[in-house]
Amino acid sequence: MSTKFPKLLKPGRIGRMELKNRVVSAPMGTMNSDLNGFVTQNVIDYYIEEAKGGIGLIVTEGTRIDDIMSKAEHNQLGLHTNEHITGWTRLVRAVHDYDVKIVAQILHVGYQLQLTDERESWGPSEMIEMKGGIVPYPIRGITREEMTQIIEDFGDSAYRAKLAGCDGIQIHGALGHLVCMFCTPYYNRRTDEYGGTPENRIRFFLEIIENVQKKCGRDFPIIARTTGWDCDPDGITLEEGVLHAQMLEKAGVAALHVMGGSARNLLMNNGQYDVRGYFIPVAEAMKNAGIKIPIILDGGFGIPELAEQVLSEGKADFIGLGRPTLADPQWTNKVKEGRTEDIVPCIRCMQGCTGHGVRCTVNPRCNMTNIRNIRPIEKKKRVCIIGGGPAGMEAARVATIRGHEVTLYEKRKLGGTMNEAAFDLELKGDIKLLTDYYIVQMKKLGVNILYEEATTEKVLGGNFDSVIVATGASPRKTKLPGSDKPHAYSIWDYCGGGKEVGDTVVVVGGGFVGCEIALSLAKKGKHPILTTRNGAERGYFDLAHDNSLAAQARIIMLLMQYKVDIRLLHNLMEITDDGAIFTLMKDNEQVEIKCDNVLLCRGYNRELQIYKDLEGKVPEIYKVGDCKEARTIDSAIEEGWVIANLI
Repeated sequence: MSTKFPKLLKPGRIGRMELKNRVVSAPMGTMNSDLNGFVTQNVIDYYIEEAKGGIGLIVTEGTRIDDIMSKAEHNQLGLHTNEHITGWTRLVRAVHDYDVKIVAQILHVGYQLQLTDERESWGPSEMIEMKGGIVPYPIRGITREEMTQIIEDFGDSAYRAKLAGCDGIQIHGALGHLVCMFCTPYYNRRTDEYGGTPENRIRFFLEIIENVQKKCGRDFPIIARTTGWDCDPDGITLEEGVLHAQMLEKAGVAALHVMGGSARNLLMNNGQYDVRGYFIPVAEAMKNAGIKIPIILDGGFGIPELAEQVLSEGKADFIGLGRPTLADPQWTNKVKEGRTEDIVPCIRCMQGCTGHGVRCTVNPRCNMTNIRNIRPIEKKKRVCIIGGGPAGMEAARVATIRGHEVTLYEKRKLGGTMNEAAFDLELKGDIKLLTDYYIVQMKKLGVNILYEEATTEKVLGGNFDSVIVATGASPRKTKLPGSDKPHAYSIWDYCGGGKEVGDTVVVVGGGFVGCEIALSLAKKGKHPILTTRNGAERGYFDLAHDNSLAAQARIIMLLMQYKVDIRLLHNLMEITDDGAIFTLMKDNEQVEIKCDNVLLCRGYNRELQIYKDLEGKVPEIYKVGDCKEARTIDSAIEEGWVIANLI
């Protein structure tokens, strides 16, 4: 066992639960149940994979407490009928086989309808929220009778979890779900005993806890998922979050599962643009206020050293991991074995873990462990891989593990365009973590790496059985007048070429790369002007449209926060000596924008020449990653894994 992480690996206790370490899986919605919320084999397989990883406690995904009104999405787990108990019993027994405790998270989603339109949106008060500041979203205030029914439903669902053998339950009172909405002044505008003061706003939460205790007994552990500070100016303040924590402790909960941020600012996701451990001060404030029950803290703790530090300093008692265990279910075991360099790092990209069912950019097997397994080879082959980006290195990793003899050509340096993607380590440092991980794996596996350009002659002379082309893509070139001027840079010129820019910079291209560059410049005190031809359909929501919805929303918020000058419907026509000329697509008028530099972020062209030269001349040839189609890292890694597992 590793002695580097004594606090993280130390056994702990939550209520009557004895846990073998301080690592808790934070709930992630998998959408693996059937349409009626019953446990399926996919549900069991997903949680078995987590349990195998050596974690101390699993908190399941959010589980609905009734048939429709608490439901956020189709294929959401349920505990709303006695018929659901049987499947949960099988799930609990399967997890217990690995000496892991399991707690069912039960919730009422409130107004956050995602993939279902079966009902109206509920909240503590009737109001119209402006989604993204522009889209009206009506919320219907619930009645006292409906509140009473919800309280009973929470208690009944908790009792079913107990009957199924769960070690406890977690009540979801964060992330803007119904219980959290009652705690939040922005949503709770009631004038009765459930509104007004912080003490009144948490009353609904406390009555739910009381009902669960009445039906399950006070010794059945309840973990309260709570927002300590939602970072909205009209939301839950840190002082209120601490007060709520004190009242929850007094009510008899066994632990607090603390997080921050809200569904309005998306800070609760702790994505790649946010500081790791952003909400450490929240847990610290609760400790300083005298909270004695254990605190589980989420938010960017995929780096074991940070998790150990927080525990060592006594700022939290357990660490919650959500996406890091999607990236690498063996996270805890690798920490225990002293192999932290082998942990596949979560890059906090929010590409697959915030969408329609759980998947992961860096782990092609995520949520598919009953489908995707490393295949034994039928015949050892000599495999040539051209390109050392994410697709090429993942293909090299998997092919070598399977037993093939692999040679990898890389004419620059390992990482491919990930090196350019990590142009700003404060903003995009997670990408460098992934590059470093792959470099370590290439060395450990003994992959034969040739730092030279692969030519047709070299490849044909190598007598390879299989060739995987992973040459990626390069920035699209423009022939517009002035594009060769010395102050006009491509993405690579700036992100990888060490080019310096002046104070005012025009960024041409509103994809997520252009948005990231503009944000980076703004955070450095520059004055970026972000231009895009898009914007006719959805305005600012046409920016970063080539990213996931969660990542797109977060970067748009940050662009607004840093007051980036955004020019929609601007089509670049010419680069001049002191600026750039655009045609306004709205009225065809031409305008000139003065600037020190122009950065061209106008997409990519595939690098396919070597594939064309070799096609038909080698026994097997495949293309993976951006050379197949310019996309994001998730597609590159997945294709590298799949092809390497087939040859």
